[in-house]
Amino acid sequence: MEADTAERPSWLDETFIEDALRSREEYGGVIVADIRVQLAVGKGENYTSTVYRVCVQFKRRNIDDATESTSLIIKGLSAVEFMAKFLEHCNTFGKETKIYQVTVPAMISLLQQNSQGRKVQPLVPFCYKTSRPHTLILEDLTSFGFRMADRRTRLDLLHCTLALKGLARFHAMSVALHDKNPSSMDDYAENLYTDNNRDMMSKYSALSFNALANVVEKWSGFEEYGDKFRGMIPTIWDRMVEIIKPVNGSLSVLNHGDFWVNNMMFHYCPDTEKPDEVRFVDFQLSRYSSPALDLLYFMYTSPSEDVRSEYTDHLLEVYHKELLGTLKVLGCEHHQFTIEQLKKEFEDKSFFGLMAACTVLILVLVEPTETYDMENFKEDGSILDSGSFERPYSGSRYKEAVQKLIPHFENKGLL
Repeated sequence: MEADTAERPSWLDETFIEDALRSREEYGGVIVADIRVQLAVGKGENYTSTVYRVCVQFKRRNIDDATESTSLIIKGLSAVEFMAKFLEHCNTFGKETKIYQVTVPAMISLLQQNSQGRKVQPLVPFCYKTSRPHTLILEDLTSFGFRMADRRTRLDLLHCTLALKGLARFHAMSVALHDKNPSSMDDYAENLYTDNNRDMMSKYSALSFNALANVVEKWSGFEEYGDKFRGMIPTIWDRMVEIIKPVNGSLSVLNHGDFWVNNMMFHYCPDTEKPDEVRFVDFQLSRYSSPALDLLYFMYTSPSEDVRSEYTDHLLEVYHKELLGTLKVLGCEHHQFTIEQLKKEFEDKSFFGLMAACTVLILVLVEPTETYDMENFKEDGSILDSGSFERPYSGSRYKEAVQKLIPHFENKGLL
């Protein structure tokens, strides 16, 4: 959908784009002739930011009248006031900008130095420089054939394998960077579950669990679980604060922090239409902690239910093998992290997976017509119309998924 005049902010003009492009060596000195601005994602695909796709026509100096084109993704603060203030308060854009422009390039460089000439996939899009605060300018991965998978269908085993191999390399590179420069992870301390956010995050958790409880207790055979979900509310904050802490004596990595199907894009082999590359986006919630957190978040939001129920152990082993292999290439094999340790942390922190199922899986499976109206949220994390918050939990896809997950979580002693 092309943005109309009201949707296109006044600052997003040819001069702004020209300055951004010139921050990349290959575009030095270009002159932007025209831009076309569209909203990059539809309703229900992004809740925290406003995202534009900008198609750019430009010319290079000293080249006769040759017009070239490129496409950019520009991400700015949400138009919803409470969300914009929250993101500013947590410095999410500052964190994400550093991920793209400083940390990941340093990580990739280390792997490239140790890869004996083999090509190293970048794993993230290139990020252009801008002096405008709370703004990210990224290369448009769709220009290179990358696209998102269908979040409501969720991922098959092949997509999950590719995603977790990429995640393993990302985690391993962060270990190598931390070894070389321990202060490189200082900016990725927890910024979500902090004392300053306790009131708002607690209210949001209570809203989510109450909404789920109100819906679940109306399902035949699941009536008892309404009170079980409500009974968890008073302890959620303390449990989450404890879970997100790095495990003493174990491996800590730079977590993506929001590792679900909408935050990864796949490239497909033209001959087979099978995914052959993956890129990751949206690092606003990155944290330095146990790798089990990203794995739990992913496993309870993104694979199809058949893949999650039948292949979790297999996928953990795929991830672990790729992690150790990459650590070896990087000269970091001295880090001892066994598959048993990984599976234990995955189990010990499984409440993190339940939280993802209760608060993020709903965003994965919700239909566009049932999505949250973010204008309904107040600045303190409460909501104007609780009925509208329950509506997405009543969707048929989410009902089917949760009815399978409830006995699974009960068997783990979480319900």
